[in-house]
Amino acid sequence: MKEIIYVQAGNGSNHVGTHFWNAQQSYFTYNPDEDVLVDHDVSFREGVSPRGEPTYCPRVLQFDRKGTFVLLFPSHGPSLSDGTVDEIRQDQIPDIAYQTQLDQEADENDFVGPQDPKTSSLLPPLRASDIRYWSDYNRVHYLPRSMHRLPDLAEWETADGDWQGGRETFLRYDSENALMDDSFRLFVEECDTFQGLQLCTDNASFGSFVNSLLMAFRDEFPKQPTLMFAVMSDVVPGNLEIDDVRGIRKALNDALCLRGLNELSTMTVPLQSPSNWRPGSWTAELTTDLQSIYEASGVLSAHFENVTLPLRLKVRESLYGFCQQLNVYGNTPFAELSGAFRRPLSIRDVTRGWPELRCPGTQVREARSSRRALQDLIPTGTAWFPHSLHAPIEYPLPSSFPSFFRAKDLRVELRHTSQGILTRPRSVPMLSTLASGWLLPRLFSQYADFVGACVRRKIDWATLGIDKDEAQQLRDDLWTLRDNFGEGSELASNEDGEEGLDEG
Repeated sequence: MKEIIYVQAGNGSNHVGTHFWNAQQSYFTYNPDEDVLVDHDVSFREGVSPRGEPTYCPRVLQFDRKGTFVLLFPSHGPSLSDGTVDEIRQDQIPDIAYQTQLDQEADENDFVGPQDPKTSSLLPPLRASDIRYWSDYNRVHYLPRSMHRLPDLAEWETADGDWQGGRETFLRYDSENALMDDSFRLFVEECDTFQGLQLCTDNASFGSFVNSLLMAFRDEFPKQPTLMFAVMSDVVPGNLEIDDVRGIRKALNDALCLRGLNELSTMTVPLQSPSNWRPGSWTAELTTDLQSIYEASGVLSAHFENVTLPLRLKVRESLYGFCQQLNVYGNTPFAELSGAFRRPLSIRDVTRGWPELRCPGTQVREARSSRRALQDLIPTGTAWFPHSLHAPIEYPLPSSFPSFFRAKDLRVELRHTSQGILTRPRSVPMLSTLASGWLLPRLFSQYADFVGACVRRKIDWATLGIDKDEAQQLRDDLWTLRDNFGEGSELASNEDGEEGLDEG
């Protein structure tokens, strides 16, 4: 089993994906004497450009609104009008200095493949304030069939929390564009041994869209493994007020997504929205602006890339085996992502203590003892063991990655050697893990409590896209998901003590 097809859906997920693909590009080697650690054919497909030159493009399907693709589809291209209608175009949005310099290098080198990160020219530093779209700092080339542009919404419209609307959008888009029969199938047919999907989605805006995509995928590939990274919405169920209709819609949508992924995905990693992250010791060596989607997605993508690297190494883990290690009992297809920058990669060194960013939960948890081993981070008396995976090499730092490190040796500085080459570190040590841990039953308890509170109170179900009977079934299903984690689910429930909906 070899090739993986990737799916990115939503603005936040495409920011994560842009960092991800830029990191993949950094693994390319250009010196025949260098050791090759990564098998690029797992994630990239090789083809021939119109000029007959070899080119590598990610094997990915990207879904977002049209406006976010603006730099990849410039508005000044040749007109398709036949002259019978008037055509109105907005002014072209200019590239930022970083992207302009990157394009000039490509033209000068007649470049069509992955960019060489060891460039000899000086690239302007990137700042969060410079970034308007994820395409501003994109460094790779995509196939046209990779990019799927959904219609922009009017200013007064929102797709957030619209479960039914997302499903209808997928069915309409698939019908009009033959998504599964054309774009997706072409990627599958190019694979020698297609092994499965790796997905990242924004639950709020694209959760039900991707849920429907997975249903279509399962119709044809019922046994192929899928690894889903689901970025939850920015609402916390226990903090919602009864008149917050928009927040309730998003929380119900999250709950529906979790239940659907339990049935459709081999392994799902729920990720806390970056807007809800809290600074802690894990940010001690970072100057990250957690409100910047460019910087926050850089943190998330680094752990996302680092923990899945074993799937892309020359001597690699299969996607199926990777997922099975995290679901040893067969009924808990969920995992937690944790990690920290600037931490040693040796498990022995971990016993000195390291901070964790627990993405599915609502707070940062730290190892307080300097002598506890990695497995001791799980509370005593629980019935499960943390099955963890982490990458064996340092995370690469392409020039597109945020320069938010406090350490002087990791900050991007405009320094030059005598040859005029920009010097900056090319990698950073970090530790990333996936584990079946104690926060997952707590997560399901919170959403089950929240849905149960909705059922008990007078709520206008017509505005939520789900009726009361469906909500009751959803509540029961969420309690079942929690109970599947065994004794630890009782501990999580006792610690919560929340009803999930505040009438105040």
